[in-house]
Amino acid sequence: MELKRPVRVRMAPSPTGDAHVGHARTALYNYLLARQNGGTFILRIDDTDTKRNTEEAEAGVYRGLRWLGLDWDEGPDKGGPHVPYRQSERLDIYHKYIQQLLDSGAAYECFCTTEELEAERRAQMAAKEDIKYSGKCRNLTEQERQALRAEGRKPTVRLRVSNKKVGFHDLVRGWIEADTSLMGDFIILKSDGMPVYNFATVVDDHLMQISQVTRGAEHISNTFPQILIYEALGFEVPQFAHFSLMLNEDRTKMSKRMGATFVGEYAEMGYLPEAMLNFLAFLGWSPGGDEDEILTLDDLLDKFSLENCTVSNAIFDIKKLDWINAKWIRRLELPDLAQRLVPFWKKEGFIGEDYDLEHLIKIARLIQERLPRLDAVRDFPYFFREPEVPVEEIQQLLKDKDAKAGFQAIIAAIRDLPWQEAELESAVRSVQSDLGWSNKELFMSLRLAVCGGKVSPPLFPVIEVVGRQRTLQRLERAIAQL
Repeated sequence: MELKRPVRVRMAPSPTGDAHVGHARTALYNYLLARQNGGTFILRIDDTDTKRNTEEAEAGVYRGLRWLGLDWDEGPDKGGPHVPYRQSERLDIYHKYIQQLLDSGAAYECFCTTEELEAERRAQMAAKEDIKYSGKCRNLTEQERQALRAEGRKPTVRLRVSNKKVGFHDLVRGWIEADTSLMGDFIILKSDGMPVYNFATVVDDHLMQISQVTRGAEHISNTFPQILIYEALGFEVPQFAHFSLMLNEDRTKMSKRMGATFVGEYAEMGYLPEAMLNFLAFLGWSPGGDEDEILTLDDLLDKFSLENCTVSNAIFDIKKLDWINAKWIRRLELPDLAQRLVPFWKKEGFIGEDYDLEHLIKIARLIQERLPRLDAVRDFPYFFREPEVPVEEIQQLLKDKDAKAGFQAIIAAIRDLPWQEAELESAVRSVQSDLGWSNKELFMSLRLAVCGGKVSPPLFPVIEVVGRQRTLQRLERAIAQL
């Protein structure tokens, strides 16, 4: 697929919350296109929605993208040849181009009030007509405009739209077109002096020399008015690519306003950034027959192409994300895994600032295969805290066996041994033959006493890591309570 060169692509989120998963996927695809083609990846903050934008949310965008490892070449925090990179700081630029359109007659001031526009809309609905602006302010004289201003009305600015077909070749979807007669003259500047999204993004994409505008399919409808603005300003139209819609598992659209999850929340839940990138890549793209579903960022740089992007809706399947995440956890070297688990152990109160990393690495080795997410460390408290002794479960398991005598024999057998799993297992199995306990009775009762439950990683490696003192104390406590 032939791309305009040089490749300059952008990610332009509105800072109304942390980086959303839709932002993250778009950022990933743009990042891949830029890096594959020796191009430039730009981060622009589209913050003209002043009521909803916050500095904290902007910081959340940076944090989310950096967590994923998607760094940008130009942006508000890095500068670049097209500063500023926040739309709220570019209002003078937009007003210059608004005035250009007014002077050329391509745009005009509209003094209609909200109430008048609503009445017009209701009348069109009643008459079963297309819902669009009637154009009543299209041909106002200067005298009429001055009179309306004298009433205290603050005008919007609308683009004159002629009736025609407007279309573009989408790099993912092919040719798409629309009939502008259904569109009407649309607003490009609000009465408070803020440009609408479609106008500001056109000006910025042109001035920042964006070669490909790649984004989600929800923006297809925006592309037609944007093309009309490009044409009215005499700007070259960039290439467009619209990726599949991202849907919840119930097939409703993922949306910030509908409570969809932000990237930062996935980090807090214990997903790895490598897994999230891997998962997001498949939400709108396929490697084309490649059966390997565990892909690194380098793999994606090698395999990604717009030709293999899909147009069918992408389902955000959390079970698939969990599966990919678990695979990635298994891939980590143990010291790396232990370091990544530290914040989650701290959150559970299992460790403080003076932790023993070598000890944590031993625990990580035992639980690595059992972690779907990093926050699952909560399921293994017995490495750090004394568990409750489930006395009734031990009694039900052993029935008429003498549990106290059995635990006393085990303590005697292991108390002075070198504290290693092979030595421990050999000694306990020797005691087992004397006790006449089955494997289930022996191992399950020991697990209940040492771990407080019936499920754990392999028992003797766990006992080795729990340590001599703690293990003996737990067995003695069980004896006391039986």
